[in-house]
Amino acid sequence: MTLVPSRLEAVKIYHSGATIQRVVEWRPEAGSWPREIEIAPLPLALVDSTVRLRVESVDAPGAELEAHELRVGLYAPPRELVVEPPEEKELLEVERALRLKREMLDHVVMEMDMLGAIPVPERPHGEEGKPPPPSPMAARVALEQFTEQAVDKRTAERKALRAEIDVLEKQAAELRDRQTRASSARQVSAQEISKTVIARLHHHGAPFQSARLVLEYFIPGARWAPAYQVRLTRDCQQAEVQLRALICQRSGEDWKGVKVTLSTAAPMRWTEIPELASVRVGRAQPAPSRKTGFRAPPQGAGALFQDFDRDRELLLHTLPRRATWSLRAADGMERERHGAFGGVTQVAMAPPPPPPPPPRSPAPTKAAMMKTAALDMRAEQARDVGEAAVDDEFTALAEPSYDAFEEDTTPPQGAPVAKPAPAPAAARAPVARARGGGPGAPPPQAPQSLDDFTLLRLSNPDDASGRARLRALDSRTAYLETLERAKGEIVVDVATLVNSAQELAAQIAALPLPRGAVNVRSAAGEAFDFAYHADGVVDVPSDGVFHSVALGNRTAEAQVQYVVVPREDSNVYRVSVIKNPTDAPLLSGPAEIYVGGEYVLTTNLPTVRPRGQITLGLGVEQAIKCARNTQFREARSGSKVVAMTELWHDITIQIVNGLERNIDCEVRERIPQPAKGAEVVVEEGEVSPAWSTYPQVERGAPLEGGRRWMIMVPARGEKTLKAQYVVKIYANNEIVGGNRREA
Repeated sequence: MTLVPSRLEAVKIYHSGATIQRVVEWRPEAGSWPREIEIAPLPLALVDSTVRLRVESVDAPGAELEAHELRVGLYAPPRELVVEPPEEKELLEVERALRLKREMLDHVVMEMDMLGAIPVPERPHGEEGKPPPPSPMAARVALEQFTEQAVDKRTAERKALRAEIDVLEKQAAELRDRQTRASSARQVSAQEISKTVIARLHHHGAPFQSARLVLEYFIPGARWAPAYQVRLTRDCQQAEVQLRALICQRSGEDWKGVKVTLSTAAPMRWTEIPELASVRVGRAQPAPSRKTGFRAPPQGAGALFQDFDRDRELLLHTLPRRATWSLRAADGMERERHGAFGGVTQVAMAPPPPPPPPPRSPAPTKAAMMKTAALDMRAEQARDVGEAAVDDEFTALAEPSYDAFEEDTTPPQGAPVAKPAPAPAAARAPVARARGGGPGAPPPQAPQSLDDFTLLRLSNPDDASGRARLRALDSRTAYLETLERAKGEIVVDVATLVNSAQELAAQIAALPLPRGAVNVRSAAGEAFDFAYHADGVVDVPSDGVFHSVALGNRTAEAQVQYVVVPREDSNVYRVSVIKNPTDAPLLSGPAEIYVGGEYVLTTNLPTVRPRGQITLGLGVEQAIKCARNTQFREARSGSKVVAMTELWHDITIQIVNGLERNIDCEVRERIPQPAKGAEVVVEEGEVSPAWSTYPQVERGAPLEGGRRWMIMVPARGEKTLKAQYVVKIYANNEIVGGNRREA
């Protein structure tokens, strides 16, 4: 198996989740086909069932390369240079010698303190009036010399002991360091474990030098929302729309220099394909039965095991007892293959030492030779059956050693039985340790679907009811099958590790959007899905934070209009109308507006159809002024018995343009409308220039009595608008709130 590197090339981000595309530039080495390649490391959060591998191109014409037998597992860097741990006895001897030397040093120091505390007698003092007493000078000198020589001797001993202690301390530290490094070198931490993809490649046709393979998989931990920047020129006649995206991802790998495509689709959502019913002309016929993907299993599969059953029965009658397949657990006890294995289990993978030579015996007879051949055949079959059973019962998969297989037979009477001695600890290879079930470990995941053929295994042929049937492995067992190649100690539960990574990635879907951002599914609707491609490559770290990423710039046509509603406000507002420059809709999202390079405001754009128009309010235009004046007069119509009162309202609006260019201005006005059933009549009078009805449907709020002028005001010029309407009521009536409608 060859480990091949890969590089992240493209990412397609959906409403929730993303499809990752990796590229493998593979150069095969000389050798036989087929080849098995491994692509690692990959993020733990990827969805196994979505992994796809395809051969995109081969550099030689006529060469064909196919990928088969795709499997997803776990990967850890192999422990090739394992530091040999020191012998425990050697370390204990050094520590014992070090402890003895330290006790000797303490004893010497104590003796030096005792010798230093011995006082030298002073010269005796005589009595007054008497001759001085004799002075034992020789005794004092002898005592002082004795203590000085004893202290010097012990000083030399202390120096020698300290030197020996230093040597022993260094030796003990080196042994402990070797022991620690050996233990650390065997252990595989959770940060080192990643997912891997294993595939088998088949080659046909002409030889080739290199091939390009593309690996795709789905990651749940990604999300995006649209955002924009709109930059208008000073005259607002041209606009540059920068498409941006707020991207958040926690896939477990940073996206650096990748091509990004944003989609509104939800690929993991179940969707039924519609079926179009046929229309037939003629006699009615019964509807055809729907074909399903189910196919009944073939009959007679049990006949394939007839030879196996015949040979097994023959061996069972030939041998007095069956062989027992056992595995040596971490506690040193051997358990049969049908026993329960839980907790941390250790399996030795080194072959046992050769057994001692048996005592000489006479030449074997023909019957003994036949029995020996039968034993060998039965041992091979038992080993095969045992390996299949280990797949069923043992979660920490590893290659069993031959000393785990024991032939439990009854020896002939009088013949001594030579049992092989157990292999010493130093002769064993590094062990593979994996956390299986155990009391505190979570239960294994449910078996995968039978559609995932890479996880299917053939049942044990000893099981008469389930033989010839495929079974699906649980996720923990499937992962450990590939992880055992690291030849190290896995001290974490792999199923919990993978589940934690997937749960952490799935939390992105519940992350609140930034202020002003809109969910793309609600913005795009349910009818169609759209994709947006970035012009260049982008970088997005895997930190679970929204990052603003530029996708590209589009030049759009723009027009500027001025809108005023003098009845409500005398300010004239700028409104820019921009044509959607893309063939896809612009989804609702926050937009930063710049005019002439200066920031104006931040607003939320509505969803705009392809090639539709975007209307942006740019605030008040101070260079344009508006004034509205009204007049009111009341008159009686005729001298009839039923007289009417006419309420005349005259409106005069003046627009003054202080800009250096002509402007298009929309002036909105409204005349009162009588309520249904009211004895009131409203009629329009003279209007100059003519206006048009304005229902205000674009705002989603229909307006009655709305009118508007669409006028052009010349540069540094002005425009006067006049309108008149009359309200007619019965002479003895009065309008609620007063007859005058305009202030």
